[in-house]
Amino acid sequence: MIKLVRKDLKLFFGNKQDMLLTFILPIIFITLFSFVFGKMGNTEEDNLGGLVHVVAGTSVMMLLFSVAGIGGSLIDEKQEGMLKKLLCSPMPPNHIHYGKMVYAIIISIAQLIIMFVYAWLVFGLDIMHHLPSLALMILVTAYACSGFGILLASFAKSRQQVQGYSTIVVLVMSAMGGSMIPIFIMPEMMQKIAVVSVNYWGIQGFHDIFLRYLPITDITFLSKVFVLIGIGTLLNFIALLMFKKNILKIV
Repeated sequence: MIKLVRKDLKLFFGNKQDMLLTFILPIIFITLFSFVFGKMGNTEEDNLGGLVHVVAGTSVMMLLFSVAGIGGSLIDEKQEGMLKKLLCSPMPPNHIHYGKMVYAIIISIAQLIIMFVYAWLVFGLDIMHHLPSLALMILVTAYACSGFGILLASFAKSRQQVQGYSTIVVLVMSAMGGSMIPIFIMPEMMQKIAVVSVNYWGIQGFHDIFLRYLPITDITFLSKVFVLIGIGTLLNFIALLMFKKNILKIV
């Protein structure tokens, strides 16, 4: 499994287009949105709220697009015959799924770290006083979002289907989960529906850190952590079941 993760990481960092879409494009969006929406408040507190929402909302939304692409690489391996070769090796079939999941989590963590460090260096977002909470939230958000990407790949039959599904699902989840529009200005019904999206729990977790100043031991903050862990576990479990079903078809 470790060899599979290393192989995927080597291919990723050797592909300039993947690195551009994963790291540079989100930074461009954060920069544009921060200049437009980050300074619209009348007070420093309002400006901070705008900045945090832009960084958190954009980070989660772009992360979902990234992990969908990572999940799509599993379809490419299936179509190119690489997956069939792996199934003929002594490696347990489940390890193929676990390797892709670990790979997605590593890239997700790296993407979130880069975006928050960028917000700290360029826009002055205070991350240094919240490092333990931020590290935990980055970890669980990456875990939940990576499960989404692998799940998409387990249902899709082609790269085109992954791209089509991911675009629709990510945009819908981002719209209702608060990545595009702050939750508090949505209608009450939409605020209730928002809780079904990964975006909502990730964004609210980052709000707990930077706007509500909740410590890592606070039950309100930890509730978001546990929900994201639950979402990631459920998505990965369903993806594993579907992955086994696809393996049977291949063999």
